[in-house]
Amino acid sequence: MNRDAVLNAGAALEPLSVGPISASHIAAFAERSGDNNPIHVDEATARRAGLSAPPVPGMQLVAWLHAAAARYDRAIEVTGMSTRFLAPVSVGDTIVISGRIVQVDASRQRGVMRLFIKTAAGTLASIAEASLALAARKDAA
Repeated sequence: MNRDAVLNAGAALEPLSVGPISASHIAAFAERSGDNNPIHVDEATARRAGLSAPPVPGMQLVAWLHAAAARYDRAIEVTGMSTRFLAPVSVGDTIVISGRIVQVDASRQRGVMRLFIKTAAGTLASIAEASLALAARKDAA
């Protein structure tokens, strides 16, 4: 796509693989975001909560979803995101984010991309929808 392009329903996102997600990834996110919930950074706390390993913070997953949608094309902007978490993603997991444009407006300048996070084991961990808009042309004025 280029600056004169339009969004096309059905167009697929090139899958993005992240991981294996390490405890240092989580610690770096916790430090930068201020989210120091011990369930994400302490294995004993995660086990007491019934988890096999610390879960990746939801907002960190949302950040990766946003990054995946934004890499679809540099001519688009992600203007909104809604996410539903279905299963935890744990430290040590590798995830694959895939997506497809499922809706476009009549002008084909705005649309919706549905995104999925699956673990390497095939577990569907999250479904999201990103609102997209073609970025305003920088040379127009």
